[in-house]
Amino acid sequence: MKNKGIKLAKKALQARPRRFSVVWMLPNFLTICALIFGLQAMYQAIFNNWDNVIIMIIIASVFDMLDGRVARLLKSTSEFGMHLDSLSDFVVFGAVPAFSIYLWMDKPQGNLFWIVIVLFVICSGLRLARFNSELSERPSYAKNYFNGVPTPAAAFLLLFPIAIDEYLQFHNLKTFEVVGLWIGFISVAMVSNLPTFSGKVFQIPKSFVIPLLIVLALLSNAIISNPIRGFIILVLVYIFSLPLASIFYWRLKKKAQALNLKD
Repeated sequence: MKNKGIKLAKKALQARPRRFSVVWMLPNFLTICALIFGLQAMYQAIFNNWDNVIIMIIIASVFDMLDGRVARLLKSTSEFGMHLDSLSDFVVFGAVPAFSIYLWMDKPQGNLFWIVIVLFVICSGLRLARFNSELSERPSYAKNYFNGVPTPAAAFLLLFPIAIDEYLQFHNLKTFEVVGLWIGFISVAMVSNLPTFSGKVFQIPKSFVIPLLIVLALLSNAIISNPIRGFIILVLVYIFSLPLASIFYWRLKKKAQALNLKD
C-alpha cells in the first residue's frame, strides 16, 4: 500500500506542467502591474502627493481591467490567476484607498472615523469573496449587472473627496462626519444587492456607436490632459449610472418573471 501511494504521488507530480507559456504568464503579469501601481499609490500618499495617488489608482484600474480580458482572449484563464486578481484587488482597491483617505484626513484618532475606514476594508474583502462565489450563479437577464458596487468602482468613489478637496474646503465640508458618512455609504453599497452595470455584455444600438465613441474620446482626452478633472467626470458619470442600472435591472427581472409564469 505504501509503494502504491508513492507511485500515485509521483504520477501526480509528473502530471503537473513543468513549463508555462508566455501566454499563460501575460495576464498574471498585468495583475502584478496593477498591484505595483496600487502600492505606488500608497507610497505617494505617505508624502501627501494626492494627485499622484489618484493617477496611480487610475493606471492600476486599467491593468486590472485588462488582465481578465487578455486571459479570456488568449484562453489562458486559470484558478491561480483568479486568486491572484482577487488578492491584488483587495490590496489596490481596498486597503490602499482606505489608507490614503485616512492620511488625507490627517490621521484622526479617538473618533469613529477609523471604524468606517476598517469597515470599508472589510466590505471590500466581502465584496470580492461574494463576487468569486457567485460567478456561475447569475441568471441570464443579470449577466450585465453586478450585485453591489464593485471594489474598483468603490475605490474611485472613496477617493472622490480627495479629487474635489478644494470644493470641500471652500464649503467647510471636509469634516469627519461628512467624509465618514460618504465612506459608510460606499461600504454598504459594496455588500448590498444594488444592481450596477458591469459592461461585460452591454450592447450598443448601431445609431449610438459613433456618438458613444466621440464621448469616450472626449473623456479619454480629459483624463490624459488633466487626470484629476477626468477622474471627477468619470466618478460623476458612474454615480449617475447607479439609479439607471436599478431601473433597467428591475425591468429585465420583471420581463423574465413574466415569461416564466407564461411557461
